[in-house]
Amino acid sequence: MTENESIVKTTQTSLEMLSTIREIGGARTNEIVEAHDVAKSTAHKHLTTLERAGYLRKVGERYYIGYKFLNLGEYAREQWSWFSAVKAAVEELAERTEEECDFVVDDHGRVITVVESYHKWAKYGSDDGTKRYRANIGTYYPMHATGSGLAILASYPRDRVEAIVDDTGLPAVTEQTITSRAELFEELDRVDERGYAIGDRYYTDGLRSVGKVVTGADGTAVGALSVSGPTYRIDGSVLDTEIPRALEDVADSLESELADASRT
Repeated sequence: MTENESIVKTTQTSLEMLSTIREIGGARTNEIVEAHDVAKSTAHKHLTTLERAGYLRKVGERYYIGYKFLNLGEYAREQWSWFSAVKAAVEELAERTEEECDFVVDDHGRVITVVESYHKWAKYGSDDGTKRYRANIGTYYPMHATGSGLAILASYPRDRVEAIVDDTGLPAVTEQTITSRAELFEELDRVDERGYAIGDRYYTDGLRSVGKVVTGADGTAVGALSVSGPTYRIDGSVLDTEIPRALEDVADSLESELADASRT
């Protein structure tokens, strides 16, 4: 049986409809009909089934993503035995660096934030209209455009990185984003040499993120820790010494906890 043969088409259609509703910020039935080229009766059945199960909510004539996903998202985070250790590590990192910190994992070639911590003094963005960045839980980011994503990619074999790039491409998010394979692999070599990755305005203009991979007991990547902030603060000795040292200390401590947990 091939991979395509193992897919339930009706389930796949429902999932695609959910993605459409999320992308356009709520949708009417006729918009779903047009987007997926299905009969109105078919769209209605999918939408009604999803609404009754709590995966959609209906306001007037528009369908929106339902609160059931919030419940499942929290469960997805907390089911991992290492969740509390990662949460404590991110909070410690935020206290040490006084910047916005998070922990991401690879989910089908993109990184997704599963834990975040905002230091009480951490601020990014200003009254001049610059884009504000917050590492919101559940947000996806391109791996090649963030420090944490680059840190994870650098831990992978080259053929795995190639497969991810084949699937997701290297889209430009800012003018500084890495957009060629040659440039990406050169950057991953630098990550290997330094032991940490720097996302220098790759995702948001004026923002730097510094990421370090965290490995489990088997030596493979569990995820990555990241520190993010404006370029005027994350520069000089802060960028070259202070944040990398904090990342190394916290990552080493977290990896020790994960290794101990795996032996119990």
